[in-house]
Amino acid sequence: MKLKSMCFEVKNLHRRLLKQHSVRLGILTFLLCFPLILPPPVAGEEKAIRIAITPCTDIMKTFKIFQPLARYLQDKINRPVQLIIPKSFHEFETFVKSNKVDFAYQAPHTYVRLANFYNKEALLKSLTPEGETKHRGVMIVRKDSPIKTLTDLKGKVVLFGSELSTAKSIATKILLKENGVDIDRDLKNYTHDGSCESIALNVYLKSVDAGAICDYSFEEINEAEDQAVAGIPADQFRILSETMEVPTWVFSALKRMDSAVVTKVLNALQELDREKEQFEHILEEAEIGGFVPAKDSDYKTIRELAGVSHL
Repeated sequence: MKLKSMCFEVKNLHRRLLKQHSVRLGILTFLLCFPLILPPPVAGEEKAIRIAITPCTDIMKTFKIFQPLARYLQDKINRPVQLIIPKSFHEFETFVKSNKVDFAYQAPHTYVRLANFYNKEALLKSLTPEGETKHRGVMIVRKDSPIKTLTDLKGKVVLFGSELSTAKSIATKILLKENGVDIDRDLKNYTHDGSCESIALNVYLKSVDAGAICDYSFEEINEAEDQAVAGIPADQFRILSETMEVPTWVFSALKRMDSAVVTKVLNALQELDREKEQFEHILEEAEIGGFVPAKDSDYKTIRELAGVSHL
């Protein structure tokens, strides 16, 4: 009887601990899933620099991977830096148009839609982990899939990246259209997800027939040597086709920003060198290879694809 009583108490304690952990996790999730609003600064404290980032993956992961970059900037410019992770493009657009943020980091087609609100003389483009300023989307299937061509996707289920993604959504849909596949008429179903790892995992688990990811992510996921990425063993996928080259993401300053502050921020970002060990963690977490100067004219092709006139 005593043993049964002890077991009962242990089980109750376990349930209480699980419940407390669940409550704490719920609070943390709530805090991370909404744009962070700083309290009013105390007297003498400089106002935080607010950087809006369009979430290419879920909000919590986006917040996490860019935290090292935010801390680096804060130390370099000696001023608080706040990340703003909007829940949608509409919210991102609202923040930019209403001057609720100071800088923005976004996909190219998001930039061209909002370019009139930015200082076009103060633009940076990110580098891929390999140091390139352009990349491609790739349509992948399992290595053992009977699907051999894009045309074979008719009647199948496809997973694209975020609707805000140039490579994993817009360019990939154009690729399908050019190959005679109408996503609304010909596919059995399609939907959107965030990260390349999540999309690849869905393909691996056969939840979908094919998925669109970034070319450099394909190399990382499919050619992993030391360990599986996102729980996926290496060498599990094939590339059906790849999109045209598209520019990498754009870091921009809003027009109203003080030029001295803009210069400090842009210089700090350009100092991030993927060849230097002290920057390795910052860049790897953000899945980028650094930043270089950009021009508004670099996005002429994106304007044409998106049907956006020059602003």
